[in-house]
Amino acid sequence: MKIVFRNAIAWLCFTVTPFIVQPVVAQDSTQSGKQPTPDSVVGPDDSLTIVALNCEELSKAWRVSTSGELSLPLVGTFQAAGMTLNELESAVAERLKKYVIDPQVTIYVTELRSQPVMISGAVDKPGLYQMAGDRTLFEVILKAGGPKGAGRTVSVRRSASLGKIDIPGVTEYQDDGYNFVELELNDVMSARGAKATLKIEPHDIISVSQAGPPRFVQITGEVNRPGSVELVTQDSVSLLRVLATAGGTTTVANLGQTMIVHVNTDGTQAASPVFVDVRKIMQGKSMDLSLTAGDVVVITRNGLKSLLHDATSAVMNTGVSSSILVLARI
Repeated sequence: MKIVFRNAIAWLCFTVTPFIVQPVVAQDSTQSGKQPTPDSVVGPDDSLTIVALNCEELSKAWRVSTSGELSLPLVGTFQAAGMTLNELESAVAERLKKYVIDPQVTIYVTELRSQPVMISGAVDKPGLYQMAGDRTLFEVILKAGGPKGAGRTVSVRRSASLGKIDIPGVTEYQDDGYNFVELELNDVMSARGAKATLKIEPHDIISVSQAGPPRFVQITGEVNRPGSVELVTQDSVSLLRVLATAGGTTTVANLGQTMIVHVNTDGTQAASPVFVDVRKIMQGKSMDLSLTAGDVVVITRNGLKSLLHDATSAVMNTGVSSSILVLARI
């Protein structure tokens, strides 16, 4: 009876009207343009389209179960997750040999659901993305629309079961079953180097830090372009660099009595003013000063001591204001 049954099935597969199927282009559900290749690994919940020549009952869409199994007529149930598309085609064709002479099988991924990557934080389109094929950290951030209102860093978390992230020169931490690293966003978005080209694995979690409130170093008084320098990618800037950004000093500037005062975000003065001799710094006789957010540099006018009081009062009343001309973002 088994022989008769098999012969009947084989006769059915050969005598039905040939099933004509146009090639199906495998789509990455993220619409990224990168398609699964024959070496792509099938995973749980992926949707596959099978084209089996002269065997219509197999030639349709099938979904891999959550446990990774694929159940097909004639072929039966077997573990598909973990196989490449090439391996899966060979496995299905081998099982079909019982019923079809020289079976021809082609399999496409029509919906990828087994390779999620979570992207959160300061990107244009945060969310869960399915990755088809190998992806770099730079590519994944671009897929999410790129940074938007981002801070200085981006972190990558990976299940410890998948191994180390392992970037040369970068400290890797462990936390609650995850390995993670924190990278400079500028390095990643340069599209070059080990940080930008880090291979992202399925189930990785990527988080781009949010930008904090604006941080300014202000300069006023006898400079050619009074204004402020915004600290974006670093925590401090040198006094000479701020002077250069402001176009240098005027001809009546009193460099020997340059005043630096720190102003809190609420407009209150944090400490007593400090007076420095910029001429000695320029001559290399004194060390350059490192300025941080909230510092205000006042270049006084030679012979007019009253300007100190006037300039200080103006700064204290203004505080750190977004309306002040931003000379540069550093």
